[in-house]
Amino acid sequence: MPDPARSVPAGPTGLGTPVPARARRPVPAERPAPGTGVRPPRRAIRSLRPSFLFESRPEDEGLVNLRDNENPFAGPHRHYPDNTHRTLVELYAAALDVLEGAGPRAAAERPERTRWRWGPETILPTRGAGDALDLLFRTFFEPRADTVAVTPPSFALFDELAAVHEIGCLAVPLTGTAHDRLDVAALASSGAAGIFLCDPGNPVGTSLRPGELERLLDAYDGLVVVDEAYVEYAGRPSHRHLVPGRPNLVVVRSMSKALGLAALRLGAVLAHPAIVTALRRARLPFTLPAPVVAEAEAALADPVGLRRAIDLFVAERDRLAAGLRRCPGLGRVGSAAGFVTVRTERPASEVAARLRAAGLATLPDPMGWRGHLRVSVGSPAVNDRLLAVLTEAGRRTTERRGLP
Repeated sequence: MPDPARSVPAGPTGLGTPVPARARRPVPAERPAPGTGVRPPRRAIRSLRPSFLFESRPEDEGLVNLRDNENPFAGPHRHYPDNTHRTLVELYAAALDVLEGAGPRAAAERPERTRWRWGPETILPTRGAGDALDLLFRTFFEPRADTVAVTPPSFALFDELAAVHEIGCLAVPLTGTAHDRLDVAALASSGAAGIFLCDPGNPVGTSLRPGELERLLDAYDGLVVVDEAYVEYAGRPSHRHLVPGRPNLVVVRSMSKALGLAALRLGAVLAHPAIVTALRRARLPFTLPAPVVAEAEAALADPVGLRRAIDLFVAERDRLAAGLRRCPGLGRVGSAAGFVTVRTERPASEVAARLRAAGLATLPDPMGWRGHLRVSVGSPAVNDRLLAVLTEAGRRTTERRGLP
């Protein structure tokens, strides 16, 4: 295993391959604050006095706003947006159980409800899940000192953000034939200040086996960040339900995928209050535009409708995956996320080129994972077209080989 003190980010491959770093003496990662289990933010963040930590607008207190330097002669967008987004957070929190497929009774009976509240203290809305990940790197890891671990094949943005923030990056590959197991012993002994996971996995398209994350949390006390951008499609509860009892766990969610709000660029961090407080100190002020928040609030007010769209998607995804499993020339199919990833017998770039010639754009070798093709889920007619092209291509390859 590479020495984490001698590893830096590998760049945008998603494979976390370490490359030589310039010599440096790493500063040991700080331990969680006594009695909390929560990793403290960077020294610079702890000493920072943010300029715009406004909890409310003066108008909310019946005051005339002579604080924010707004133009009283301008149009309807002259006011800065809310800086806390309480209504958005409350709507999102209320929608989470419905989005996971849990009815009102199941939600009310969850043990966490008696001692934990999902709200502005534990949910931080962000400009997409990518912004949430960037904020976590900026807040909790010391540049040119700390190292994080990633589990390739995984989300390439982990590597890119580590490079941008000059954080060392150590690769501890997923194990198991379906890339659904963690090398817990290697991760726990890696010396990394944090671990970044993707579940369901992108680009692998599979979910971690039940209990894998808990095993890691039992063995490791650094910050564990789980990107759950596709969890609504996974058919399992979110790892957010572990957060109340695991102060070092951070769950990142997206509203772009299953919720269909990609153009609004919204995500969220779900974590212990101490982590959310630290992130608020580090983020830029007035992050979310008011029109974006208004559109999102309107969508979240109908979680049953959002759930219905997710169910339709999952049914079509599973139909597409079943069809791909029958196509000649394709191997293992991963279909637990918001896409389907298949192993290709021929170079994935060739398969993608054939599909492109038929008017269908797919992603070969996703996140640098060679020999695989990632396919987004289209409408039933588009998916039938995709399957027809792949079936015909596989049949011709078989005939050329002289196979029956």
